[in-house]
Amino acid sequence: MGKYCTNCGNELYSGAHFCAKCGAGVLEAAANPVAAAQPKPVPQPITEALPQKRTPPAATSKRKSATAPKRSKGRNTLCIVLSALLVIQSVTVALYGWPGFMVGGGFKRPSVQKSDSFTLQEGQTAVSTDSGVTVDFGPYNVMDGERVSVKELSADSDTIEGAIRTAYDISASERTVFDGLLTITLPYDESETDSADEGGSVLAEYFNPETGEWELVDYTVNTADNTLTITTDHLSEYCTVTLRDAGSPYALLSKFSSRRLDDETAMAILREYEQTGQPGEVGDSLLSEFYEQLLYIPNLGDAEAGLLHEVLGWLTDVFELAEQGVGNKEMASVWEKSGYMLLGLSALSLGDTMIDAYKGNESAETVAAEAYKLSYNVGVAMLDYKRISTGMIQLSMLGVIALDYSLNKFMVAADQTYKDALFKVVIAYNEEIHPWTEAEWYARIMGLYKTRGDDPEKFNAALRGIMENYSSRYFYDNPEEQLVATNEAGLHTYTTGLLPATDAAREYCIEQYMVRLSESLQPVLEDVMKKIRYDNRKAYSENATELRKALNAPLEFEIIEEIPDGEKSKYAGCTIDICRPDALVDENWTTVLDKDGRAAIDATILGYMQAGIPTQLRLWNKGDDEFEDDPILTQTFKVTEKVTVILLGDTGITPKWFEGNWKSVEYDTIIRLGIPDDKTLDYTAFINGADLTTRTAITFDPKTASITTEYASDLVSLRATTYYGYVEDGKDYIRSGPYSGERIPGKEFMYSENEHLYVRVD
Repeated sequence: MGKYCTNCGNELYSGAHFCAKCGAGVLEAAANPVAAAQPKPVPQPITEALPQKRTPPAATSKRKSATAPKRSKGRNTLCIVLSALLVIQSVTVALYGWPGFMVGGGFKRPSVQKSDSFTLQEGQTAVSTDSGVTVDFGPYNVMDGERVSVKELSADSDTIEGAIRTAYDISASERTVFDGLLTITLPYDESETDSADEGGSVLAEYFNPETGEWELVDYTVNTADNTLTITTDHLSEYCTVTLRDAGSPYALLSKFSSRRLDDETAMAILREYEQTGQPGEVGDSLLSEFYEQLLYIPNLGDAEAGLLHEVLGWLTDVFELAEQGVGNKEMASVWEKSGYMLLGLSALSLGDTMIDAYKGNESAETVAAEAYKLSYNVGVAMLDYKRISTGMIQLSMLGVIALDYSLNKFMVAADQTYKDALFKVVIAYNEEIHPWTEAEWYARIMGLYKTRGDDPEKFNAALRGIMENYSSRYFYDNPEEQLVATNEAGLHTYTTGLLPATDAAREYCIEQYMVRLSESLQPVLEDVMKKIRYDNRKAYSENATELRKALNAPLEFEIIEEIPDGEKSKYAGCTIDICRPDALVDENWTTVLDKDGRAAIDATILGYMQAGIPTQLRLWNKGDDEFEDDPILTQTFKVTEKVTVILLGDTGITPKWFEGNWKSVEYDTIIRLGIPDDKTLDYTAFINGADLTTRTAITFDPKTASITTEYASDLVSLRATTYYGYVEDGKDYIRSGPYSGERIPGKEFMYSENEHLYVRVD
């Protein structure tokens, strides 16, 4: 029968040092291996039936010529903080390729090309195959007698556009999760990479059987050896992805995720989140840089900056709509995941500085202390279950080993010989008679991490408690064991029995030994930190994976001609495109209407962003040249849902469209129209040095794209009139004309007869 955890009853794996379920320490290896293995889930392809639609293959346009928590005192504070707040939201989509347009409808399971197996001997921790795959289980995973299998799978060049995925299925008997970290080194073919940026065109992923998708992992690339090393705590299928273009979105997202910020920038972003809960000037600048690369904007001039501003503005708008419970969640997820990626990047970037502080670098301590406070405050402030109603929240405030005592704190000159002698006995007891191995210390500290990692202060207090108890064990053991330690310390010249232990001597020895212990535990604590940092990077990678899914989520555009019963389409065979206002024709976003005056274009969120957030539809007569002839119909639309339906003849103008600042084309005057709801208008004009506002009722006519106001008498009397909205040459206009509603006889003064033309100046 296998051995079970005494805390929760979970069955323990062979050689486990702590329970994988509750984190309780297990100081002795389980006597028997685990029971029958659970079958490994086989990932199934995801397919989605799609109608025959025009699918743009790329986003590049073809154009014609045109115009604190408290900081404890101490000289050498030892503090590590790695903090990342991630919202992880599960989404299910078909498999879509990059750089933003659909390729294929699924993938085939790879076949096994080569298989290697090994049985680890006593003390052996690593295995290597002839093809260059190495799996190192590290010092904290007892692997004696375990059977390790490495299966190389067939390469996949279909799932990712312009890339090759080479996967390996790695297993170790029935074990999938381990006490300590593992490293997996995989080879890659240099000829499959981008020669201009080899390191940036090699990625690592693992197959998540729960989602059926490949997800990002923590890895480093060694271009000298053409290898990639993955750090992980579990076994699964792992792969290399080699890309011909290191500038592709697939590569850029991974490279952005792996970059590191300087301390000043990282701290500035944390401060912005602490103050407002969202990016500020520094964060927005980094996000702009990210999307500038993602959208491939090589020269950021005024026009390109305007495009980038529109893209980010659109993302903000759809996120705000989602916050109100409307709009497309995948679009909103792009903005949300981008922000969390930025927050996680800032916290992870402080890692090296934190390690320096931990090792006693005084110049790093100030940054470490502030980062700890900021990370904690940001984490608590952002953890709002009421605001975030979907998905699950993971607060990775776990990289804290705040051992707030310095190596010199208790080093007081010993003026009493017997205190030093007694201290030697304590050393002998703890290090010769009843020592804990590094593996046992690692297991105990990891147990604390599992149970108290969400509260740095409790974690720190529990760790100090374990160290203090360990340092004082001698004084609470029986006299026989104390005598053994006395003899081991070689104190025969002092006494033939036990040394007396006064309260002062006991306190002195415990404090002195805690200092000694904290120094000797440096290697173990660094390994614990590696595990904690890995967990943070893992959570960060999961967020990047979610961002990738959101960017690659599908968008559909359905163009429909409304045809009265019994009549035929007047637009059948006509060419349409969707574009930025008055942009040059892009064949990728162009199609022909069928006999019923219908067409469809499929893209992804990223593809839509790369195209510059198109909001205009143009239609040419059958036989016209869209590159030379003017369109016979132009109308606008807005994308806020997965499926955008564009009704031909529908201008896309709504009452809300009229809201904004409008300048008279004839006179140098500006009016402001506010539309609080579809039936109300607030008319504001600047008169006699003041803004005066009059409220009136309106009626909207979608056929004429107009609003008609009623007469209103206030500080400024507003005559009843009709405003017609339209778009021309990429600009928004309204034309005011005679009142089109039913008039009251004898009240002609209430109705406008004049015409004025205004252009939007927002």
